[in-house]
Amino acid sequence: MQRGTPIKRSKRDPEFSDIPYAGLFGDTVMARVVEEIIADPHSAYRPRDLEELTENSAPRIRDALVTLTKFGLLKSAGGKHPVYTVNKSKKTFVALTLLAYAVLDDRGKSDCMNTAIQHYCETVLPASLSEQAVASTTPYRISGFSAGLSPVIAVGDGNAYHYQKGVVTQE
Repeated sequence: MQRGTPIKRSKRDPEFSDIPYAGLFGDTVMARVVEEIIADPHSAYRPRDLEELTENSAPRIRDALVTLTKFGLLKSAGGKHPVYTVNKSKKTFVALTLLAYAVLDDRGKSDCMNTAIQHYCETVLPASLSEQAVASTTPYRISGFSAGLSPVIAVGDGNAYHYQKGVVTQE
């Protein structure tokens, strides 16, 4: 099988339980390494560990680790005998985790992704982003018209209007 080639769905194995991300990225060394580190992001990984977990050769695992480290998904420490940890602050990590949950949800009709999104919104997003918009139903009118245009823009029903100079007062 070529590297990165999508996997054809087998009638005997419609769930793709042994293929990372249900075969979305093919059955590659990179996909298998990503699947392992996303499944357990709190562990420290040595190349030998990933060789055994993914059943791949040392050079192929090393290539995947170099790429993931350059991408910022992994952090490396240890010099000659490196130990890799997942950089959980990267949005790529969050996205791959949510994708893993989505695949799981689609297979088993669970609700893991929605739960993870809710947790992310409650714990990670800054409080300042929690209120995205404020609306008012109080009617306003423009008074004191003059010939020039004012910087006042009123929005209603999806349309934006630019009114002539005047004073905005509450009715």
